Amino acid sequence: MGFEVGSVERPFDSLIGQHKGIEYCPCSLCRPSSAPIPLVEVPHPSLPFRNRSRGVPLIDVLIITKNEEANIGFCLQALQGWTNRVYVVDSGSTDRTKEIAESYGAEVVHHDWPGFARQKNWALQTLEFTSEWTLIVDADEIITPELREVLVGIASKPADQEMRDGFFINRLTYFLGKPIRHCGYFPNYHLRFFKTGRGLYEEREVHEHIILDGPVGRITTPMLHDDRRGLEHYVAKHNRYSTLESQALIREIKSGRSESESLDPGARRRRWAKRTILPRVPLPGLIRFFYMFIIRGGFLDGWTGFYFCRFIATYDDFVALKLRALIRGQSIDPTGSTGLSDITVPGSASPSPSKVDHADKPHRQMQPEASPWTFREKLGRAIWMLVGRTVFRVTFHNWYGVRRAILRLFGARIGSNVAIRPTVHVEVPWMIHIEDGATIGDYAIIYSLGPIRIGPRSIVSQYAHLCAGTHDYADHTFRLIRSPITIGADAWIGADAFVGPGVEIGDLAVLGARSSAYKNLEGGRIHVGNPARDVKERNLK
Repeated sequence: MGFEVGSVERPFDSLIGQHKGIEYCPCSLCRPSSAPIPLVEVPHPSLPFRNRSRGVPLIDVLIITKNEEANIGFCLQALQGWTNRVYVVDSGSTDRTKEIAESYGAEVVHHDWPGFARQKNWALQTLEFTSEWTLIVDADEIITPELREVLVGIASKPADQEMRDGFFINRLTYFLGKPIRHCGYFPNYHLRFFKTGRGLYEEREVHEHIILDGPVGRITTPMLHDDRRGLEHYVAKHNRYSTLESQALIREIKSGRSESESLDPGARRRRWAKRTILPRVPLPGLIRFFYMFIIRGGFLDGWTGFYFCRFIATYDDFVALKLRALIRGQSIDPTGSTGLSDITVPGSASPSPSKVDHADKPHRQMQPEASPWTFREKLGRAIWMLVGRTVFRVTFHNWYGVRRAILRLFGARIGSNVAIRPTVHVEVPWMIHIEDGATIGDYAIIYSLGPIRIGPRSIVSQYAHLCAGTHDYADHTFRLIRSPITIGADAWIGADAFVGPGVEIGDLAVLGARSSAYKNLEGGRIHVGNPARDVKERNLK
C-alpha cells in the first residue's frame, strides 16, 4: 500500500504546450491563474466508446445518475475514445440525462433508487463488466487528459503483472467556479479504479467507500469535481447529505462499528471524529472552520476559500444537530433521503444531443480561477511591485548596473553588460534570464508569467511586448497558460513588436517593427507582419 503514481504539484504542466483553442492575450491586465486544461481531441459522440482498432487498453466505467443533465455531457466527453463499456445507471431522471448519455454511446440502464452504496453494488454485481479494470466516476467529475494517460498506462500492463488491486485517485473540487486547492480538500483521494470484480461498496447511507482487500496505490494526478447544477442545488444536496450522514453515524455509534483498513486514512480519521467528537462539542462548525481556514490554509484560496470553509462548517453543524436529535430518540425528517436531487437549474443543461460535438461551450465567460502562485511567490511579487519596481523606475537612465543589481536581488538571472532602460516593465523578475550584452529598450514589456530567456547581444526595442502568459478562450474559467519564450543570440525584436507564449526565436533572427510572432521564427531570417512571415535572409556585413 502507499504506492505513488503521477504528479500533484502541477497537474497540467505537461499539457500546457498545446495551443488548440487558445488566443494570445497581449494585454497587461492578465493576472496569474492555474494552467488550463487543454482541449481534447475526441471522436464524435455518436461513436461508441470502444477503440479496439487502436489497441487502447479497455477500461469499463460506471456512473450513477438522476437528473444530471447539466453535468453528464462533460463527464462522458472526457471518456471518449479510450474506454470500453460505459454504464450509466439511472434511477428515474425526468430531464434529458438519458438522452444525452445515449448520444455519447453510453449504455443507459434503469434501476430504482435503493441508496448510494446499494445502487453501485447492484451495478457491479449485475452488469457485464468485461474489461480487466473498472473505473467509477460521478456525473459531475471529469477525467483530465493527463489522468487519462496515467489510467491507460496502468491498464496497458497485464492485470496479473500489476501487484496493486486498485488505486485511489486524487480529486480537485471546484466551488463557485474556482478550484479549492487548500482547506484540507486537496489532495483528496477516492478509491475509484480497481481490477474488475475485486471491489464492492461498504453498506453506508452516504459518503460510501469501496472495500478492497488487496494492496492499493495512489494516483496523485487529479480528476476534476465541478457540479454545474448551481448553488441552489448544492445547498439542498448537502442538507440531504447531512440527514443521511447523521443516520449513518447513529447506526455506527450503536453498533460499535470500526472502519475497514481499505479506507483512506483521512476518511477513517474524519469518521472517528464525527462519531466521538461531533456529538460532544458545543460549536462543531466553528471548530471545523478554524481547522479548514486557518490550520489547513483555506485563506490561501481567497474569498472562495472563505465561503467554502463556511459552507462545510455549516454542514458539520447540520450533521451535529441532527445527530444529537437522533441520540435523544427524536426523529428527523428524511425528505430527499434518496440523495439524488430533482432540482434543475434553467440554462445549466448540457448541450442538446444534436449538438454534442460542441458540448463544452457555456453561454458566458467566467472570471479566471484562483492564482496558482505559492504564498512565497505572492509575497515576492508584492514586495517587487511596492519596492523593487518603484526603485527600478526612478533610477537615472544610464545606471544600468544599479538596475541589474535590483533585478538580481529579486531572483533574475542577468548577465554582464546588460542594458535595461528604467521604463521597462518587468512583471515577475525571477522568471527572466537575460544573457551578456543584451539590450532592452524604453517601455518594453517583459510580461514574464512564464520563463523568458533573452540570448547574448540580442536587442528588444522600445515598446516591444514579450508575453509569456495567455488564456484558453474555450475553457469556461478562462484559465491562464504560462509558456516560455526563448530568444536566441544576436536577435532583434523591433519596436512595438509582439512575441507570444511558447515562441522560440532563433539566433540572428529579426522581428520587424509592429510585427507579431505567434509561432517559432527561424534563425538568420527577417520576419515581418501580423502574423510574422519570413521575407528574406539576414546578411550581416
